[in-house]
Amino acid sequence: MANNLTKNQEILLSIKRVGINGEGIGYYRRLAVFVPGALPGEDAVVKITEVNDQYSKAELVRIKGKPSPNRVTPPCPYYGKCGGCNLMHVSYEASLNIKKNLVMEAFNRYYERDLSEKAFKDTIGMENPWHYRNKTKLPVRYDGEKLVTGMYESGGNRLVYIDNCDVEREDIRKAVKDICEYLTKFEVIAYSPKSRDGVLRHIVVRSSKYTSDIQVTLILFKDDNRTKKIAKGLLNVENVKSVYISINSDVEALESFGENTYLLAGEEVITEKLGDFYFKLLPTSFFQLNTTQTEKMYNKVLELGRFKGYENVVDACCGVGTIGMWVANSVKEVRGIDTNAEAIKNANENAKLNNITNASFYKGDLLTNLKKFENDGFVPDVFVVDPPRTGLDLKTIRYLQENPVKRIVYVSCNPATLAKNCNHLSSKYHILTIQPLDMFPFTSNTECIVLLERR
Repeated sequence: MANNLTKNQEILLSIKRVGINGEGIGYYRRLAVFVPGALPGEDAVVKITEVNDQYSKAELVRIKGKPSPNRVTPPCPYYGKCGGCNLMHVSYEASLNIKKNLVMEAFNRYYERDLSEKAFKDTIGMENPWHYRNKTKLPVRYDGEKLVTGMYESGGNRLVYIDNCDVEREDIRKAVKDICEYLTKFEVIAYSPKSRDGVLRHIVVRSSKYTSDIQVTLILFKDDNRTKKIAKGLLNVENVKSVYISINSDVEALESFGENTYLLAGEEVITEKLGDFYFKLLPTSFFQLNTTQTEKMYNKVLELGRFKGYENVVDACCGVGTIGMWVANSVKEVRGIDTNAEAIKNANENAKLNNITNASFYKGDLLTNLKKFENDGFVPDVFVVDPPRTGLDLKTIRYLQENPVKRIVYVSCNPATLAKNCNHLSSKYHILTIQPLDMFPFTSNTECIVLLERR
């Protein structure tokens, strides 16, 4: 069907559902129109901003009639400009239902077998969903003579300057402010995307809820001795315990650590606590951004694993070993695997730190290590995995289909790849539970834990 809409055309649209990026979706002559800020049940006057063969995008002009009862006024002055959050115009309870529906829609689309609605559980939310992020990664610019941080606008690369954030931990926001003031004082040169020159690209700040210690990494476009000399003084900023430098000259990598990240001043790691466990963290170590929800998620992994104490468990894509250590006291042995050498070093140190003797962690390819484990007589009963957004590769799926793993506990931050992977596994495994969890309040990002059992 041809798309007869034109750019800047205004139309009246009935919003039917919420899309994966938090936008309202309505249909004009059966073609989908995506409208950020619109909610299901609303009749919206919208202005078309983009026309494609199969869909259009639009901006919300006004609500005609009554707004949705789930609509609230966002408290953040940057909401709608900054690209950080996209569900702050929805009541928190309604956002939890939206996330459950997004998971259900992903499985309806990509999972080809019958699935009972009872398998889908209500989203696990937070009592206080504000100030939860324990890490921020912010690009920098000069606003006049003052160094400032910002967030990229939604769907673009224009920087929106922000001096407060309702989802970052308050100590992080204070540290960012103090760091910017200090670097402004010494006139550190910010990187300019237009001229592709300058030095400082991003400021990365991680905070420990347990110790209140702060770890700072300055991401530089190029090595610069003057900037490094100045940066050592960041140890004088309140609670800053370590300062790292990372060199990243790849202009396409907007917010990534470079290949070379090293300690400039202070302590090598900061310590965080989850439940009864302590974790020493390097700046490049993956660690969940929401400590409160991470504990709930790992307790759900423990519950769904239904461990009896005799199981061999593989912790795939283990990172610094958080899940593996969380379940270690309930099983016979845990072996974690990750391709990140620093993460594995961290994980084995964390196991020693927590006096866990039945968990060990191995660097390298997943299948290569699994075959080595088999040669050692270690055959997994339960396979726990928390992969990147791209999900499991087909080689790993084939291994799980061909080997008698009794249960898979699959943790995912991407409902679409999760549903696709579960569909590939469905010839050998059936789904018992699909548990959404709100790891990132006020965004459409949805964490999910799925229990699969061998048929």
